[in-house]
Amino acid sequence: MEEVSKRVDQFGGQLAELWQQVIAYLPQLIGALVVLLVGWLIARLLRAATLRLGAGLNRLLDRFFVRGPLRRVRLSQPALVLVGKVIFWLIILISITLASRTADLRLLSSWLDGVVTYVPTLLAGGLIILAGFLVSILARELTAATLSSAGVSEAELIGRGVQGTMLVLALIIGIQQIGVDVTVLVILIGIVAATSLGGLSLAFGLGARALVGNLIGARYMQQYVHAGQIARVGEIEGEILELTPTGLILATERGRTTVPAKLFNELPVLLITPSQDDEH
Repeated sequence: MEEVSKRVDQFGGQLAELWQQVIAYLPQLIGALVVLLVGWLIARLLRAATLRLGAGLNRLLDRFFVRGPLRRVRLSQPALVLVGKVIFWLIILISITLASRTADLRLLSSWLDGVVTYVPTLLAGGLIILAGFLVSILARELTAATLSSAGVSEAELIGRGVQGTMLVLALIIGIQQIGVDVTVLVILIGIVAATSLGGLSLAFGLGARALVGNLIGARYMQQYVHAGQIARVGEIEGEILELTPTGLILATERGRTTVPAKLFNELPVLLITPSQDDEH
């Protein structure tokens, strides 16, 4: 019986000591919770302020850039939301770090200190990428507007190409600022770019082969023929109505017929004039 009573007293003493520790620790816990609550409120306010600031900036751009190449340069809603979320979670991270210090959670606070120390580097890389994104939009609009005014039909496509190039450069610089080795990424981008350009060159070469053949044939053909002659190219015969940069237009029994100029070098051509017949 004495043994049971002794154990009960020992348990009661341990419980009382634990309760005293909880009471002593309670101010630190409450302080940590207050820090988290204040940080959460500040994070929400800054996120909302970011969205409002972006909307206000877009309204200002709408007012001052109604016309011209900058008329479509605006901050997109997804980009504003992303920036707002980054700011929100950054404030939350700082709040958790301060709360862990207030609660005297040394292991957690030590780890979070390392994370927070790395945040400025991370933010610098993010700002570089964000600035590159904004500058790329401006470059796209200026390029498209300039080429459109010059009468280039693919102005929008070229503008998007300029934007994509600047985005890739900003991404590489931003990631390198963060501390990530981008050597492999640069090599991969170079390989992809070289492959793409090689494929485009090959496709253009194959697609333009017929055009180049016609241009060369037309240059050679114009030295020997002229409008008004009767010409037979292969099985096609008719009066030459016109010489084009890439061929002949003949008046045949079936109507106007276009003959590619490259056939002038590939098929027998009979030229008939009122006075003589020439074969080439």
